[in-house]
Amino acid sequence: MENLFTTDCIRTYSGLYVNVFEPTIDMISIEDIAHALSHQCRFGGHLPKFYSVAQHSCHCESLIEDEYKLDALMHDASEAYLLDMPRPIKLRMNDYKEIENGVMRLIAEKFQFEFPLNSRVKEVDDQVLKIEWDELMISDGGENTFKAHSPEHAKWLFLETFNRLTKSK
Repeated sequence: MENLFTTDCIRTYSGLYVNVFEPTIDMISIEDIAHALSHQCRFGGHLPKFYSVAQHSCHCESLIEDEYKLDALMHDASEAYLLDMPRPIKLRMNDYKEIENGVMRLIAEKFQFEFPLNSRVKEVDDQVLKIEWDELMISDGGENTFKAHSPEHAKWLFLETFNRLTKSK
């Protein structure tokens, strides 16, 4: 019987137990990352319609130069284990950045992308954030730039993009 209260751990979609305070590379799964990010809504869920972190990540990947595509797709991967929080809240969470960096280092090591992330990834992330703000939050869910996908489609898109980018590695 599985233990609901495994100390310092979360149980992921695939059944792995992940200790985000002392993670190991074997705890990290691309399927868990894709699943969790596809079920997390951007802006803390305060949108007129659902729009996932997974779709956001794919949008970032689509707008960046080839050399940073995997980095852009995976830039929020730690949120699969730590959750997506709006930036103003995240910045005030004591120890959050340290925990997030520990998880991201392992994810980057496992999937072979650069961490800390290149500043170009941050620029594109901010560019996409502004588009999302204008078109999803302010324009009441307009679809001028992109159509918001279901969690199932966003998961599929994230995994397809990941597989395409890592095929040559």
